[in-house]
Amino acid sequence: MKIVIETAKLLEVIDLWLRFVSKNATLPILQNFYFKANIDGLLLRATDMEKYIEIEIPCKIIMEGAITVNARMFSDIIKTIEEKEVEISVDQKSQVMTLKSAKDNFDINGIAASEYVALPEVPNENTLSVETQLFAEGVSKVEYAVTEKNFSPVLTGVLLKAKQDNLIFVGTDSFRLSEFKAPSGKENDFALIVPKVTMTDIQKISEYAMSNQAENLTIKYSENLIAFQVQVKDMKILATSLLIQGNFPEYDREEIMPRNFNTKILVDKGLCEKAIRKIGILTRDINNYIQIETNQNSIIISSGKTDKGAGTTNIPAIIDGPSVSFWINGKYITDFIKIIKGDELTFNVIDNQKPLILMDKDDASYRYVVRPLINS
Repeated sequence: MKIVIETAKLLEVIDLWLRFVSKNATLPILQNFYFKANIDGLLLRATDMEKYIEIEIPCKIIMEGAITVNARMFSDIIKTIEEKEVEISVDQKSQVMTLKSAKDNFDINGIAASEYVALPEVPNENTLSVETQLFAEGVSKVEYAVTEKNFSPVLTGVLLKAKQDNLIFVGTDSFRLSEFKAPSGKENDFALIVPKVTMTDIQKISEYAMSNQAENLTIKYSENLIAFQVQVKDMKILATSLLIQGNFPEYDREEIMPRNFNTKILVDKGLCEKAIRKIGILTRDINNYIQIETNQNSIIISSGKTDKGAGTTNIPAIIDGPSVSFWINGKYITDFIKIIKGDELTFNVIDNQKPLILMDKDDASYRYVVRPLINS
């Protein structure tokens, strides 16, 4: 194998590529990048056996061939090369990759490409096209509510579903739930649970595509697999992932995601975040729970009595409905505030025991459900 490739092309995709390399592999080859040069260009692969990536990059092919080399080492070396182009060659007998530029010469010991794992076939049963901007936004608005470690495997993933001409993203850890809904074309209804880490990786790919004016992402799926394809300039990126099997909680019920409320509280998000962080100095060691209480044209945010002391602060608010008081995890609120684009948020409250819904005042497509702390 012998090729000459623009260094910038590798640098553009190297961090995306690395995201798919196994971090705790029992098989050393899973810590490697896969390279294959043929008449069509350079094919790059990586996998951790649950998610897979293939990147096709055009380059000058002098000799065809293939190899795998340690991903971190290759990445660290290529990031030091300052020349416009780099020559990559492989001695197929010794399985050594050589990187050459005008100033540099590196040898990396590799493992034969024939020992690399086979990648799954891309599902073709169902296909849809999604705007890269919409996909990246959808993931960002729900993934923070998902934990990668949970007693229930389905709660370690993001629910991606199509229903009534909407594409819906949902994430939950059972204490809070985030839902983003966006209009889509007429698609067949489906519901897939995609691992959180996969969705975060595809979000990064979508953001990279957006930065290069690639507007659409193609999604293909089957019962067990989901694949994401995007063309970015002259490069093709294909990422595939196993799906999580199981039934996602039926969250769209009144007792979980209520639609009728007694009190609505409108506050400035910046003032709210500052107030919660202020009180959080006293509550960060007790699960960040704070008390929010309405008081005429303001809300009072307090810590209650803690081992460290007690504190209260208040911020202006527009209150529609009877007075309410409830305890809630302050971090859950600040997580939401970081994501919303508008300047104001609404607390939609029934009472101090039922789930409440936080919303961006200017965005009806995004709902965030939080369970209050119920004192016995």
